[in-house]
Amino acid sequence: MKTLQLALAPGAIAGILAIFTSWFWMGFVFHRFQRLTPNTWRPENSRSYMLSSIVTFLSCIAIATVFLLVARMGGVFAGGPTGALRFAAVVWIAWSAPLILNAAIFINLHPWFVVGQVVNALTNSILACTITACWRNT
Repeated sequence: MKTLQLALAPGAIAGILAIFTSWFWMGFVFHRFQRLTPNTWRPENSRSYMLSSIVTFLSCIAIATVFLLVARMGGVFAGGPTGALRFAAVVWIAWSAPLILNAAIFINLHPWFVVGQVVNALTNSILACTITACWRNT
């Protein structure tokens, strides 16, 4: 529980920034590819944007919490921003990217939209870990 408390502030900051970077990647850079598979998507509205933002915000807090747990043990994930970037890459490679790619195998998504989701997930992991490392001097 104490680790979650320590991760709340940096995770929340990362979550807020991640909402904006997610908008940049998915709403601006890669959104045009979403339009190429119109039958895949539900209509977008303020509720869907709010739910997506909440998921992004909470995932950054979760990543920050797990990072603090692991970084406290020392090793390659400790040592500030460098260790944080290593952990962000592992989180992305082990969790985020495979889930996105697996979903894309069965869901009719444009390949470039999938690239956008993978880049977005990496950005969120990097934000959560590096902000937490800098905030906590881990």
